[in-house]
Amino acid sequence: MSQREFYDNPVVQKAYTAKKLLDLAFLIQGQVTEVYAHKGMIFPVSCSSTLLFLSKRGPASVTEIARALQHPHQTVAQHIATLGKLNIIDKRADETDRRRIEYVLTNVGMTQAELLDAYNIEAAEVFERLNRDIGTDLGDVLDVGIAALKHRTMVDRFWDLFELGSAKS
Repeated sequence: MSQREFYDNPVVQKAYTAKKLLDLAFLIQGQVTEVYAHKGMIFPVSCSSTLLFLSKRGPASVTEIARALQHPHQTVAQHIATLGKLNIIDKRADETDRRRIEYVLTNVGMTQAELLDAYNIEAAEVFERLNRDIGTDLGDVLDVGIAALKHRTMVDRFWDLFELGSAKS
């Protein structure tokens, strides 16, 4: 069954919206990986927000990064491990609380952060052109969807539509 055939069913088209969002994310990530390599960025696309956060905020713990980026702690820990292996970040004990470990950019990391900043300026224009091609601001649509689901969760939407009150009693 081809992807096209998979999505031919109107019920599947709607029910698998989240899968289509993941497909789009993976498509963009895969295509941008080539751009990163061309621009000399040595870190995976998936680690970009962690690197960006550290370059803008400075030293931070895994918990602080996870909270700020709204990513799972385990995901950030994996990104930290990857960036560490690439000599982009280093860890050190906090000067005021020696038990707290914080992560800082190395010289390699500062160079990579500069490349990421330059990429971000270009990427903003590329996404603006993509928005014109598709006739909507993709980022705005995603922000509206996220806000709607934070206001009223999928669980609530299911219960309201199909289980009238059983989850709320």
